[in-house]
Amino acid sequence: MSAIDRRDRLTQLSSLFNYRIQLVEATLVNLDLDEGQAQFKAMNKLALEEGYEGLMIKPVSEGYKCKRSHAWLKMKPFIEVTLEVTGFEEGTGKNEGMLGALIVEGTDDGKFFHLNVGSGLTDDMRKDVWAVKDAVIGQLVEIRADAATQSQDAEDTWSLRFPRFKTFRGFDIGEKI
Repeated sequence: MSAIDRRDRLTQLSSLFNYRIQLVEATLVNLDLDEGQAQFKAMNKLALEEGYEGLMIKPVSEGYKCKRSHAWLKMKPFIEVTLEVTGFEEGTGKNEGMLGALIVEGTDDGKFFHLNVGSGLTDDMRKDVWAVKDAVIGQLVEIRADAATQSQDAEDTWSLRFPRFKTFRGFDIGEKI
């Protein structure tokens, strides 16, 4: 049964039996067309402005699966910020004796950030950076995240939601390419 058929059936059940079924808004958009891309972009912008994480994209012909599926796609925006490495945390568990997280800070888009980032680092990178950690102090790193969040500890400090290491920037200390 397609997504459209399921929605029609739920609508009928809700009205026939007075079930308390609340259907979320759904819009058919053809993402293969320029008009569909523009419509999706406008809808996603509105969802973000209203405080939602993003939109769900579902193929109309796909049947429902009661498990994780590649058929549904969550479209969430991300931001990227460039911050300076100011310190390190040693890893725990399987990462003991190597880098657990980079401590980074700096100003990006007018906000002062201070946070730790460990996601996105490979095992080899954790070993390599830990071996030369003093040489990495001052290097700039690019971090991808879901959103900027204001720190609970300090009014003028920001953090990142789900930060992930992306790459080192430049070749020299503080060099941003």
